[in-house]
Amino acid sequence: MNKTRLSVATNFDNDLLERIASYPVEDVYGKLTNDFIGGGRASYSAQGVSSKVLKSHVDHAHHNNIKFTYLLNSACLGNREWTKHGMARIRRLLDQLTDIKVDSVTVSIPYLAEIIKKQYPHFFMKAGIFANIDSPDRARFWQDLGADMLTLESFSINRNFTILKQIRKAVSCRLQLITNFTCLSRCPMQPYHMVGLSHGSMAGDKTPFVDYCVLKCSYQTLKDPRLIIKSQWIRPEDIDRYEDIGYCDFKLLERNAPTDLMVQRVKAYAERSSTPNLLDLIQSYGFRKETPKEFGWQIKYFFSFLKNNTVSRDIINLLKKRGMLYSLKNTPILLNSAEIPNDFLEKISTAGCSVSGNCSGCGYCRSIAESAYKADNEYKEECLKLYERVFDQLCSR
Repeated sequence: MNKTRLSVATNFDNDLLERIASYPVEDVYGKLTNDFIGGGRASYSAQGVSSKVLKSHVDHAHHNNIKFTYLLNSACLGNREWTKHGMARIRRLLDQLTDIKVDSVTVSIPYLAEIIKKQYPHFFMKAGIFANIDSPDRARFWQDLGADMLTLESFSINRNFTILKQIRKAVSCRLQLITNFTCLSRCPMQPYHMVGLSHGSMAGDKTPFVDYCVLKCSYQTLKDPRLIIKSQWIRPEDIDRYEDIGYCDFKLLERNAPTDLMVQRVKAYAERSSTPNLLDLIQSYGFRKETPKEFGWQIKYFFSFLKNNTVSRDIINLLKKRGMLYSLKNTPILLNSAEIPNDFLEKISTAGCSVSGNCSGCGYCRSIAESAYKADNEYKEECLKLYERVFDQLCSR
């Protein structure tokens, strides 16, 4: 019996809700372009979501029997939560979410979780991935805070079935795994990235945010495709393996993806069948169609960057070349799903890297990358040169 429940990123297109309503979608998640608390995506990468748009989208979700989760998943509030003004702003936002009938919220700061559980108990509360829940002890901590669902640190433990089983046994609340991403496994930049994104999505924080971590990560995976294979995404075909050990809740990214692609992702995971190019499911950029963004976002954000000497023409060219913030007109890179063995998860989850975090150089990921990963050589070399110029410029200011 299919027990899968999907939590789906929304781009605030009401048509998306209509098209995914027939699938096992429990909720969609998103947030205002910016708010006092912030979240996991920089404001300039988000749609221009006003309070009016948010309320309309929540209403449409409910009309389609889909719940709405609002993201309060910042990893840092800059200590503003300890000021009278800061707490008033937090309470005002939570009151607003109550008024528009948001069903659940995702948080990553323990103190914020305590406030919500005591003052706003009507919200179903999820702990977000920025809470770094990767062990039974951390899972118990968040359950004791009152979290109804825990999003586990999927970038590090999705393929460690020993840990997954231990966490499942340790708590009674619901557990959620993120399925589709190409983040570096156990990414050493993750703490820095979480804080940068949090401040980059806060209302009133005027400090320019350049997503150095995404640039670095995408550079490394382009240079060494083995890293994409090592990344701990979950194929649609392997969902049942997780259900067998008690995991039925799966979160699908990405909030800036166009509607057609998000429907494709929902369909793939609901029907447990990958698209021919696996990158269509797991990559957070390189979309064929650009999604709407905040009006005047380029002028607003790039002017700030230029003023602080953090953005050059090379960065803009690189973003366009890789389809970051912009649409990509062709498909220069392919990760052929048919070339990934049926027993891939069985082998990778029992390899030393998945258990200990130490790549032993067994060659398994290399062999898959060599057969499944194809990139246009001219495109690859041009991008790598752009990356190198950009990093040199960022370090020479």
